Amino acid sequence: MKKLVTNLQKVLGLCLVLTVSMAGVVHSQDIIPPDDVADLQEMPLIFNMDTDAVDWEGFTFHDFEGAALARIANPDQSEGNPSDFVLQYIKAGGQPWAGFFYETDEIMELTEDSEFRLNVWSPRADIQALVKLEMRTAPDVNTGDLFADITVSGEWVELTWNFSELMGEDFDAVVGAPFDRVVIIMDLDGGTGDGGSNFTWYLDDFTYDDGDAVSTENITSGIPQSVKLNQNYPNPFNPNTTIQFSLPESSHATLEVYNMLGQRVATLVNETLTAGTHTANFDASDLSSGVYLYRLQAGNEVQTRKLTLVK
Repeated sequence: MKKLVTNLQKVLGLCLVLTVSMAGVVHSQDIIPPDDVADLQEMPLIFNMDTDAVDWEGFTFHDFEGAALARIANPDQSEGNPSDFVLQYIKAGGQPWAGFFYETDEIMELTEDSEFRLNVWSPRADIQALVKLEMRTAPDVNTGDLFADITVSGEWVELTWNFSELMGEDFDAVVGAPFDRVVIIMDLDGGTGDGGSNFTWYLDDFTYDDGDAVSTENITSGIPQSVKLNQNYPNPFNPNTTIQFSLPESSHATLEVYNMLGQRVATLVNETLTAGTHTANFDASDLSSGVYLYRLQAGNEVQTRKLTLVK
């Protein structure tokens, strides 16, 4: 995975103030990748403190409610994690939910096989680590808290959060949501922390994997593997919704909306676009409630999905 990590060029973006229920004053830790968002990485998103692709002097994590962050030399450069640099995370006497978040340029759309993975060195065993995906523009739209057990101390272990835990109504409620923020909290039940060694963790290899296989070539180039039309969000909607799609190469693309009689009611895109991820906004103010189809054609590839307008 370290070889893949060195090709990372875009896992973290501009950060906004965290407005989840647990957040208070947010501080920024100066630890942003290059500004060229045209090189977005196909899933999985892999972030490692050793990558040379990131300008660490300009990079930003957001800590909240008493967490303290720093990029430091790996204090346990063992077989479990030979990275030269890792993230140090300390709970320093703020709130029990003192943690941090980072934001991505690539949308993390959930699938049944989605996983988040993290390499962790913990001073204590028998505690839990929390991960939550959010929308930066609407943090109330999130996956809810998911927990992974830390069962050993004093060594590097890989934790995995499998989003299949959300299957059922909870999963259906967030399918298609354009998540672009990851929130991480260690030992939520362990109190406020005192800033000492028992409340100091080391983290590395942040990975979000949507479950689709990705070739090394495409990770390197950052170009989507194939044409992909995402589910609109929000859905149902009134009257505005967002549609995102990806192109593996430059091509003429049309994105159109049809009613159930097959009549075209809107043309959202009709132009030649570069390879990468694109977004279109659909304003259905002039349409009546009902189910509609939206259709993407790029080259010889055609994909169609349904959306629901409720007024």
